[in-house]
Amino acid sequence: MTSLKTKNICFLAAFLFLAIVPTLAEVVDTVQKCNQFFRQQTPPNIPGILEDGKILDQNRYKVLCQTYENSRWYVTVYDTRNKIPVFSAYKYQGPGQGQAEEYWKIEPQLENEADPNKNMMEEEKGKTYTHQAMVADYVNSRGLDKGHCFPALHGFTNTEKTSTYTLTNIVPQAGKFNQGRWNTMEKCIGHVMDDYISKNGMECFVVVGAEPSANDKLNNKINVPSVMWSAFYCNNQKWSIAGAHWDNNVPGSLKDRMIMKPVKDLEDKLMVDAFPKTNPEFVDKKVIKRWRSLCKAQ
Repeated sequence: MTSLKTKNICFLAAFLFLAIVPTLAEVVDTVQKCNQFFRQQTPPNIPGILEDGKILDQNRYKVLCQTYENSRWYVTVYDTRNKIPVFSAYKYQGPGQGQAEEYWKIEPQLENEADPNKNMMEEEKGKTYTHQAMVADYVNSRGLDKGHCFPALHGFTNTEKTSTYTLTNIVPQAGKFNQGRWNTMEKCIGHVMDDYISKNGMECFVVVGAEPSANDKLNNKINVPSVMWSAFYCNNQKWSIAGAHWDNNVPGSLKDRMIMKPVKDLEDKLMVDAFPKTNPEFVDKKVIKRWRSLCKAQ
């Protein structure tokens, strides 16, 4: 017969186990619940949307701890009115292996926060989603792609890469922009971060976002951003590097290139403070020369 003492010990062990297992809620009420994807656990400052770690309009802007196969991979602040991300933020871990399974997913808890399914999932056939974009919403003859914020090529594992294929991480992006200078930039900063991770043991964080247009909508539903922006920050105990890119969401030439600029310039231009509590004037100058040598062939 099992003793009362043994039962109490088993109950206590079970309680402690449940206490330490992380909750995998997808839609959460504060960015602090997904702060492992921000440098120093500090989210960007974006006036009118996210200030000092607080979402100003929680009915419109939702925090998504992007969860796939019961693991969190990155965080997105999602605009349910424009049906595009404000930004996605992630920790870059180095050159990954393998490929993503390229099938598009949605966030069930955006439709019903009480939904017990905490993982992104494929659309239910015949169901209409009102608080987010659907695959059919992206069908167009305007030459617009499904453009990633967190790009699959920056994922470290097959599963992380696959997790980027959710429509809550996607914006309508001009095809030649997405496939041309934006794609080149993504590869380029990947090379830069790989170089500093391997040689200096740095830790790297990336934030990628979109500035909505005034009234351009795809299929009268999804805002087509006027500008796309990206910023990264790597550091170890001795020193740091950082850089930012942004450009208009227009086609251009597939041969066009984007130029890395200081993250302070991103704040001056678009009012996006991607990495609060840093000294961007100090950290940015060190990387420009290395960027040019690593990216000139990209």
